[in-house]
Amino acid sequence: MDPRVARIVSILERSWHAHVRVEELARDVGLCTSRLAHLFKQEARISIRDFVRERRLEAAANLLRTTFERVSVISFRVGFQHPANFNHAFKKRFGLSPGEYRAGGAADPTK
Repeated sequence: MDPRVARIVSILERSWHAHVRVEELARDVGLCTSRLAHLFKQEARISIRDFVRERRLEAAANLLRTTFERVSVISFRVGFQHPANFNHAFKKRFGLSPGEYRAGGAADPTK
């Protein structure tokens, strides 16, 4: 993997929950934003935006399985600014709404 992309992956793995600007990432590795976006997708086989979204949704699924926090709280906690966007993205990714996901297969967080 290109070392610049590896660096961006490392940054995103640590800061997926925060709002990270592609311009800042590009500056950090010495590329323009369009070149970084192209290189990242070529190397990682996913766009930067989708990479971050996937990490956020994975974290949300884990929280739904392991906590009793409200879905809206979880959506903000993992970096979504609007619960409706979170619900839509979650359902698209997992095929269930967050509430259905929690009810349908999530382990009891107290066990």
